[in-house]
Amino acid sequence: MRSAYCLIISACLFFSGSVAAGALSFFTNTYVVAENVTTHTITVSRTGLTLAGASVTVTSTNGTATAGADFTAVSQVLTWGVGDAADKTFTITISDDTIVEGTEIFTLKFSSAVGDGTAGDATVAITDYEEGKLQLSAAYFTGQEDSSEVIATINRISGTKGAASVKLKSSAGVPPASNTLDYTDIDVTVPFADGESTKNVSITLKNDDIAEFSEWFKLTLSAPTNASLGPIITANVEVKDTDVDFTSTITLLAKNIANLNIEQPRLIDLKQNSLLDTQKKILDLVNAIPILFLTDITVDQDAEGFLTIDVETDRFYLRPVAVKKAAVGAIPMINLRDDSSAEFITSQGWFLEAQPALSQKGISVFQKALAELSLPGLVITENGNITVQQDQGSPPFERDDFNNVVVNYSFYDRYNFRPSMISTVTTATKEGYSLIQHPVDGEEMEVSIIYNDGASYRQQILSSAPINGPELLQQLSSKGIGICAVTSVPCIAIQNTINISNPRQLSGGIVSFDVPGVRTIKFTLFADYKIRKVPDFIPGMVGFTQIADLNKDTYADYRMVYANGEEQYFFLVSVYVSP
Repeated sequence: MRSAYCLIISACLFFSGSVAAGALSFFTNTYVVAENVTTHTITVSRTGLTLAGASVTVTSTNGTATAGADFTAVSQVLTWGVGDAADKTFTITISDDTIVEGTEIFTLKFSSAVGDGTAGDATVAITDYEEGKLQLSAAYFTGQEDSSEVIATINRISGTKGAASVKLKSSAGVPPASNTLDYTDIDVTVPFADGESTKNVSITLKNDDIAEFSEWFKLTLSAPTNASLGPIITANVEVKDTDVDFTSTITLLAKNIANLNIEQPRLIDLKQNSLLDTQKKILDLVNAIPILFLTDITVDQDAEGFLTIDVETDRFYLRPVAVKKAAVGAIPMINLRDDSSAEFITSQGWFLEAQPALSQKGISVFQKALAELSLPGLVITENGNITVQQDQGSPPFERDDFNNVVVNYSFYDRYNFRPSMISTVTTATKEGYSLIQHPVDGEEMEVSIIYNDGASYRQQILSSAPINGPELLQQLSSKGIGICAVTSVPCIAIQNTINISNPRQLSGGIVSFDVPGVRTIKFTLFADYKIRKVPDFIPGMVGFTQIADLNKDTYADYRMVYANGEEQYFFLVSVYVSP
């Protein structure tokens, strides 16, 4: 009886609702999910006895992750019937933001459980996953045309998770660079690997050997994959020209002086349209230089192509020989150089280079005088010098003491003159030429040319000059003066060198330079009129060297061997030692 009673009591207790049928628990107590997956499935398991139904509510609690910003708040009811032991699932929604941040968490909790007991909470860790934004590193890139390329950098910012790509395409800019002459068009997809934050893209530049101002093209980003576009999606690319001289790209004048045996280089046509302002002529922009229009002085180009400027009774004659780039930020002005050349800097970033010229009337008088010496031919060089060959015709061949055939190099000798740029009114009443004393060196002479221009008699001066002034100054600046171990013969091999400073080509055939030291020594030299061919010339001879005293003034003289195989002597005028 007692045993039966106990059995009844046990059965009653077994079926009573006060005894838990089983237990409900999360499949794992920690879930890790990347923010870019959007949704994630959560599993709740039922273990133990299933003789009764069960239900539970799952809710979320904010942690460092917050509902609404990082995930959608959870309130999910799960139910099981009698005998139902299957896992139940529900989905949580993750918000993918664009904020670079660390891992954030929130908690899933059980509440309102019926029928079964519940285990502990589950933590959901949302790991940051930023694909990032793709953008150009700058809105401006630049490259020099002779560098072969310009590098455009694309940055991946605000995250580098996963592989990504973006399209990069070029198009015309303003003013446009040519996609055939200046650069090669680009239309490519640029890939980024997982974790890669920077990509450099090379765009090919072409060196056209044509002087021009900067030209532009544009780069544009589009069509990103697994990333978005950042704020800098376009950039202007400047192609900087490395060529200085525009002369080959503009109209030149080929002027033949009637009835005269004269060779001369072509001149710039100043009446053509300007390089940047097609509504104005080059001459108009030259005359717009402030020092000209403020003083009411006008630059003109005469029928012979010479640039002329009248200042009271003086007239400047110049040969317009080149149009070149001005230095960045150069102020519009006129620079009269020490060697009687000039540059006219305009406000458009270029300058007109001009060399001194003997007027056509003066050339006629000079050549008439030379004809009397059987030297009628003149050559005007690009440097503005006038050269006269001593002998005409093919070079003669002679035999030396050993009966070898040799060239008579003295046959090539010629004379070099440089005109003053200023033509002055004179009281002379007859055209012609004469020798006058050099104003700096009383032992040297200059040539005075008198001619009638139809209104008055004018005078221009011809002096000696280096045959290639820029080359001479470059040699002096870079290599100094070669001093021979033996000064009784001209130097061929330089034994020692002296560094110099401040080399200058002055008017009147004068060259000066300084020898720095405890006391600066200033040398003034006079360029010989005569130019000679160097026998058996080799490039190693090029340079400026001290030689023996040629003019018998008890001082050493100097010799310049030019790269064209010609030589010229320079005689000492004075030496000044600073206090």
